[in-house]
Amino acid sequence: MLLSMRGQQRAQACLRRSRARDWTVKTPMKSTLLCNGAAVSAIAFASAGLFAPTLAGAQEAPVQSSASEEATIIVTGSRISRPDLTSNSPISVVSADTIRLSGATSVEDVLRDIPQAVPGIGGQTNNGNEGAATIDLRNLTEERTLVLVDGKRFVPFNKDGIVDVNMIPAALIKRVDVVTGGASAVYGSDAVAGVVNFILDDEFQGIKGDVQYGITSRGDARTFDASLTYGTSFADGRGHLVVNGGYTKKAALSQARRSFSRFALGQADLQPSGSLTDTPGNISDSFPTICSQADIDDGNCYAQFSPNGDLGPLQGSFNFNPYNLFQVPQERYQAHALFKYEFSDAARFFGRVSYIDTKVTTVLAPSGTFFFPFTVNLDNPFLSDQARSVLAPLDTDADGDVDIAFGRRTTELGTRDSIYRNKALQFVGGLRGDITDSLNYEVFAQYGQVKRRQQYLNDIDFAKTQQGLLVRDVGGVPTCIDPSNGCVPVNLFGAGNLTPEAGDFIRLDLEANDKTTQFVTGAFLAGDLFTLPTASSAAGFAVGLEYRREKTISRPDANLIAGNSPGFGAQSPIDAKYTVKEIYGELRVPLLEDKPFAEALTFEGGLRYSKYSSDVSNLVTGGTFGNSFSNWTYKAGGEWVPTEGVRIRGLYQRAVRAPNLAELGEPRTSSTGDLENDPCAGSNPVGNAALSQLCLDTGVPAGRIGTVNGPIAGQINNYVGGNPTLTPEKSDTYSIGLVVQPRQVPGFTASIDYFNIKVKNAITQFSEQVIVDACYEQEQDPNGFFCQLINRNPINGALSGGTETGVDASTLNAASLKRTGIDFAVAYQFKISDDARLQFGINATRAIKAEDQPADIFPSYDCVGLVGKTCLRPQPKWQFIQNTQLDYGPVSLLLRWRYIGKLTKDDIVLNGADPADYVVPVIKARSYFDLSGTVRVAERFELRGGINNLFDKKPPIVGNDYGGTAENSGNTFPATYDPLGRAFFIGASVKF
Repeated sequence: MLLSMRGQQRAQACLRRSRARDWTVKTPMKSTLLCNGAAVSAIAFASAGLFAPTLAGAQEAPVQSSASEEATIIVTGSRISRPDLTSNSPISVVSADTIRLSGATSVEDVLRDIPQAVPGIGGQTNNGNEGAATIDLRNLTEERTLVLVDGKRFVPFNKDGIVDVNMIPAALIKRVDVVTGGASAVYGSDAVAGVVNFILDDEFQGIKGDVQYGITSRGDARTFDASLTYGTSFADGRGHLVVNGGYTKKAALSQARRSFSRFALGQADLQPSGSLTDTPGNISDSFPTICSQADIDDGNCYAQFSPNGDLGPLQGSFNFNPYNLFQVPQERYQAHALFKYEFSDAARFFGRVSYIDTKVTTVLAPSGTFFFPFTVNLDNPFLSDQARSVLAPLDTDADGDVDIAFGRRTTELGTRDSIYRNKALQFVGGLRGDITDSLNYEVFAQYGQVKRRQQYLNDIDFAKTQQGLLVRDVGGVPTCIDPSNGCVPVNLFGAGNLTPEAGDFIRLDLEANDKTTQFVTGAFLAGDLFTLPTASSAAGFAVGLEYRREKTISRPDANLIAGNSPGFGAQSPIDAKYTVKEIYGELRVPLLEDKPFAEALTFEGGLRYSKYSSDVSNLVTGGTFGNSFSNWTYKAGGEWVPTEGVRIRGLYQRAVRAPNLAELGEPRTSSTGDLENDPCAGSNPVGNAALSQLCLDTGVPAGRIGTVNGPIAGQINNYVGGNPTLTPEKSDTYSIGLVVQPRQVPGFTASIDYFNIKVKNAITQFSEQVIVDACYEQEQDPNGFFCQLINRNPINGALSGGTETGVDASTLNAASLKRTGIDFAVAYQFKISDDARLQFGINATRAIKAEDQPADIFPSYDCVGLVGKTCLRPQPKWQFIQNTQLDYGPVSLLLRWRYIGKLTKDDIVLNGADPADYVVPVIKARSYFDLSGTVRVAERFELRGGINNLFDKKPPIVGNDYGGTAENSGNTFPATYDPLGRAFFIGASVKF
């Protein structure tokens, strides 16, 4: 919250007292807290347009002191404390009150709305959710955003090195600092897009209980959250302990509960257009007695089984939407303890213990055969004579068996449920203290681990299904040709023909167990060096050492390793680790102070050297592989205050991201990807001799040109995997900004910051469309690098089928990324009476470029304002949050306006597609309004409540094949636009 003039003067006086220390401020506790709160709230309001009403109230509180108490100032983005607590990097600050007033039960629900981020994986992601919530700054993916708790790394939840922010205790959050742009010189690897630092309240005093309940206007998507916090001082105030426990539960919301998502719609006409893996069972091939010649030529020929075993024309498709979720169910238990103890000025112990147990369940439509290749004997008693006559031409070797690409939905087995159980434990401890009045230190160590159990239920066993499909009539009884394994004959030829006994025979439940560990230790020394004659403040420095070790072990079961599960794909075992040893230093030098046209001119710089060593054991092929590399990261910049109330800041930073454990150690694994167009599908190659030959050379069977099926519901098979020879990617970030806080307009602050982030040698997985286009449009060589990544179905030439089919999208160092834009922040507050205050704030981003270049041989493409199967996560040109808050006595009301700019279908801009091919070629801009408030009923009791999506705005309906599988679901983009509708929450807190 922006400070009043009196509050500014108090903050400035308080901060002047802090000049004697760089890291620890040895001042009375109460006044130090007010100092920190005032300064931070000013930054929060000026930089983010977000509010901290509790801190504002504290500004007017009387100062009480206790000489023995001390506080530590935490400044995100540097280990050198600043006398004014400002930063040369753009920082947005989200206060604890903002989180509470949003009604969110997880911090990701708030952070995904800030304009500096795009929605990552979260509670609205169903297909592609690994049971976690993530943060993606600047649309550079979660791997390039570093998540800290009190300036220390939090343990990642999986092999990708990503932090599940569901594990952060919302009840203990004091504020969240979001620093965008590289910060590797300060924090090391991963801080390419920026840093999200959760500052916890380690000074809480008393007992506080909090409870909140939420529900939509349709009576669903219920949420419940409860927490209890206890804080106390001991040993005459030298020690302090804070203990917190919490419980959160979210109910599932299926897409069947909303009218716009009950049916899977096609982007071309918004008519029902589901999956061709349907309950009756479909065979993909050329059937002249069933399909028209046009369908055969376009690769759209399917024969469908009727209940009596006959084959006929395709009738509709499978509607998978009602099974999918808009809100995944979650249950979370957590406990945290923060403690510190002052032995003396030279030794102050600090520590934290966190334990989190989360359970997230995602639900997909029932499994099926998904056009895996199957062999069926023509004398199978479950086939009718008519079906035998249709299939007989496929028996080219006259052995009585035919190979078919078969798509049959096994609804009899129920939905595919993925249950993710994560148990995280982290210990942090250390000592900090003063060596002299101008020199201080810190040493610390931390250990964290996440044990992760993944259960995948109700798939089918591919091998047993194949065994059960080979059936002969023995004495009038259908009997498995191979009776081993207790084989039960399987009739998938028509709806309702799969018996419970056969279903139990082919049902397959799978499990994988992972363990990820992280150990970090380090030390730094910080203090004053010298004071230039032209300045009154001393130069500050920090030097330090750090060691980090991360290890992951992933143990999927044998069926997952073998890819024996058509509905869940494959997982590979991983055993990988790496260590990094680092040394770093920072310097901040006031060059000029209190001079004409230079109230302050300051330089800052930083340098870090990192040496990595990795060790990967390939648990599939055997053997181990080691790799090592080193790099330098650095920063240089400064600020200029030409006159009071005007500050110009700029910074250049070199950052890195080392490959994570999955990128290093995951073997090649069968999975599912996205594809818009296949050049070999349908009539695309017909009449083009060169393309036809290239299609044949890359796996299309002879005689199938013109009849190859295209992507099914926008999806194909792919392969993903790691690469132990990967090296770190590098980024360069430039930022320059202006902050204005005119003395003539008390309560007003404005800032504008330009950012430019370039990532080179980026670790990437080429999209399936990029690989396919590179092969058939650029290389045009079956032995070329990209063409060799394509493995077609040996039966029909499609890119969907068994584990032998797919596009290899494994990782490599090849891409270049660029993000440029401008952040705007304006804040203004004023009193309208002695008891009332009005506050306005806006936090906006104008994205200028979001350029990706998959490799040097490709042209770059810009995703700003686009969305689709290339530009997966929506990145509008304009996005902002505007807050208006009224404080009147014990009542606070907040109106929040969330704006998402328009988006164009990427295929139109990038590939010249006809806008008429889409019902919604452009997604119009959307605005959402949220209203919330608090009322202090008594000194110790507070009520809060709110309405999110106040006007019940529906999301844009674009179809289910408009974008990527994880992002585009329920005919919309549920992580970007609100699919729940108007929702209410009510909460209460009591403190003793």
